[in-house]
Amino acid sequence: MALVIYDQGYRIQTPVQALFKPSGVEPVEEIKASHATAGEEQRVHAEGEQFRIQGYQGYRDPRRRPAPRTSQAQRRGYEEPAKQNQTRGAPSLPASLYMSSPVQWITRHTSIAEARDRMRNLKIEHLVVMSPQERPLGIVSYGQLERSGQHPMINVASIYSRHLIAASPDTDAAHLAATFVEYEIGAIPIVDERDRLVGIVTRTDLLRLLISGARIESWA
Repeated sequence: MALVIYDQGYRIQTPVQALFKPSGVEPVEEIKASHATAGEEQRVHAEGEQFRIQGYQGYRDPRRRPAPRTSQAQRRGYEEPAKQNQTRGAPSLPASLYMSSPVQWITRHTSIAEARDRMRNLKIEHLVVMSPQERPLGIVSYGQLERSGQHPMINVASIYSRHLIAASPDTDAAHLAATFVEYEIGAIPIVDERDRLVGIVTRTDLLRLLISGARIESWA
């Protein structure tokens, strides 16, 4: 299934490029935890100082100046491994091996204050917004909550991202990495063929995967 787009809980055929603007390329700076413990994140910080991925975009601090746009050559460098994996058949690093599960989620009626408190308590950066039928509606990040300027008691329905890029459990790491580089998103929910939320992969998850010993060459 690879990547799929959801609009208000339902799959749509609109191309990703039509809904999500391209991302700029930024160096790895501070990486905040997503579905990880504080201790694990400190280790990622320490080891990340010795590891750089060209085109990897970490947590977007609103105080940072925008970085230059990704060049076509840089994009091809991340897209080609994903295409090669698709051509060869079975992915070498499927999302099911390193996704975080179970996923923390909220409803459209959850208040901004409650969502923010939950992220702080769990030390995560994203919450998936789900419908009463438990279909994925969208995603909200801690940064969105902080920048919204809305009253804390207003619910997240007014700010969460309604167009959602999701992936299947067998989507390979190269494809997900290319998607993170190409578009301004920080997390990709993992859904099964029945649209059930089974996991989530963040930029930090992929960085941790590489630091733990995975080799970029194995993606090709």
